[in-house]
Amino acid sequence: MEHQDGFGFHFDSNACKACKGKCCRGFGGYVWISLEELEKMAAEKKMDIVLFSKQYVRKIKGRLSLIEYFINNEHFCCFFDRVDCQCIIYESRPRQCRTFPFWNQFKKKFKNLFVECPGVF
Repeated sequence: MEHQDGFGFHFDSNACKACKGKCCRGFGGYVWISLEELEKMAAEKKMDIVLFSKQYVRKIKGRLSLIEYFINNEHFCCFFDRVDCQCIIYESRPRQCRTFPFWNQFKKKFKNLFVECPGVF
């Protein structure tokens, strides 16, 4: 169970297995990554960083973001395994993923998290 100051909720990461990756799929958006994270992910996939970038990364307004796939009217992170409902690069996942749901945008507006994430209470 985790809690961070300034957030009106707690989070139990053990619930992640039950939700089938709701935070990795849905309406679409951006998973911002740093160059250091890019290097770690490419290494985990045992890929050259240039090839990795061409296959999994897009540039948005000067920033790097993981690509997403649009399948059956739903967006999926490129590293979300739809069969096992888990991240295939979990050990090297970006900071944005590691810190969910403790994002600044949820400090005051977190009521929807109770519906979206079974680990939030």
